[in-house]
Amino acid sequence: MASTPRLSKVESTPLTLPTLPKNASVGRRWKFRRNLVIYIASQNGVSQRLLADVFDLPHSRIAGILKEFRLKYVP
Repeated sequence: MASTPRLSKVESTPLTLPTLPKNASVGRRWKFRRNLVIYIASQNGVSQRLLADVFDLPHSRIAGILKEFRLKYVP
């Protein structure tokens, strides 16, 4: 009897991306997208130092962005 592979809890949970209100300004949408890219890159192993250099931000701001995303958007 062949068994079907079980999905882990992470694989079976649909991914929901954080969103902004529809009336958000262009600048706010741009910053949100930048911060989302920073968060995703960090989760995939890119160092905070490299992200700070690429986005021309202080290391402390990168750390703040990551903390903000963890608190607001990650369950």
